[in-house]
Amino acid sequence: MTVYIVGSGPGDPELLTLKAYNIIKKADVVIYDHLINPGILNLLKDGCIRVYVGKIPYKKRISQEEINKLLIEYSLKYNIIVRLKGGDPFLFGRGGEEIEELIKNSIKYELIPGISSLLAVPAYSGIPLTHRNVNHGIIVTTGNNIENVNIPDCRYFNCDAYTLIIFMGSHNINEIIKRLLLLGYNENTKIALIRNGTYNYQETLVGTLNNFNYNYDESPSLIVIGNTVKYHEYFGYFEKRKYSGKILTVFYETSEIDTESLENKGLTVFKIRSSDITINKINPEYLKNKNIVINGFYIRYLMELFEINKFDIRNIKNIITDNYGINYLKKYCIFNVYNINNYRISNDDIIIGYNNENLKLINKENIGINNYVKEHIKKSDYILFMDDTYKITDSLQDIIKNKKIFMDNDIKNFFGDEVEQD
Repeated sequence: MTVYIVGSGPGDPELLTLKAYNIIKKADVVIYDHLINPGILNLLKDGCIRVYVGKIPYKKRISQEEINKLLIEYSLKYNIIVRLKGGDPFLFGRGGEEIEELIKNSIKYELIPGISSLLAVPAYSGIPLTHRNVNHGIIVTTGNNIENVNIPDCRYFNCDAYTLIIFMGSHNINEIIKRLLLLGYNENTKIALIRNGTYNYQETLVGTLNNFNYNYDESPSLIVIGNTVKYHEYFGYFEKRKYSGKILTVFYETSEIDTESLENKGLTVFKIRSSDITINKINPEYLKNKNIVINGFYIRYLMELFEINKFDIRNIKNIITDNYGINYLKKYCIFNVYNINNYRISNDDIIIGYNNENLKLINKENIGINNYVKEHIKKSDYILFMDDTYKITDSLQDIIKNKKIFMDNDIKNFFGDEVEQD
């Protein structure tokens, strides 16, 4: 067994490295942080164990010691354990502490670096960390504890020649600015605070050290100070797109929805898979000369079932399904298909997906709606329930009551041709 310490990048799921992508898809267990984009969790194979260990400011949180203990416990039972972290594990990510614990317990490990918010977040804001003839380098520190902020003294150091980047400092921003001015920073030096970096609802607040105004919230933020901040005005297209700042959360079981054109126009889309679906091994004789009555949402799993069990589809009588299923099967040139409207189900029919008790060939296990998912719902402007996921709305009434709710294709009426369903 191996524990993989994996950096998932700063937020945009397309910044996930290919190496991280490949190992996440193989994971037996994933232990993940609060800042992980839920779209990355959709890569997990069915049946993968998900363990949320997110830390939220000023709220009860799981300790690092408890996380270390979980890594040890799961590594004794499973082959591939992924410790999934935001950004890069070795840049303010405590990856080193976890590796020390693994070494202490003689557990095999591998580190997979991630794209750090240090690089990605200023870039998405249009702020180059270095720019020829403007500055010569960068200084990186953390502002979590004001006493430990590593800021140079401008009386002995050419501060103008460097960009200063401060992680985890938004709650201390006023104290940090006071300290910068005391250490000789010019009061007209530009400062940017970038919230929710690399997400389409990213927001950049810009000012100078003598007039910066910011009300703290719990959004993950990065502070950038120096002469290159001025380029945000010229290079910062990312936050000016049609749907920038708006958030859509999509719940689905089997039907992905293509929102690429919306995302390219600034809409943030969180896609949350609500169920794990696995296919049973069966005796092919069980299907022979039978009618299969199937919810169209599960058609693609039926095709996988035929393939896994090496079953010749010509040996069934008919497939009875809805319009969605009929159109899907036509893509495979399967035409012994009938519409379920007015069809009378018999005791000999095999039923898939019309109620949970009759999922004879396919197992479905719901993925829990935990606090991690609820936090994403709270941030959303729109909620879309695909497939059968509308059944979970009862448990979410307090959270979704002020949101714009869509069911399946209703979203097309709102966004028009900019959204497509697979």
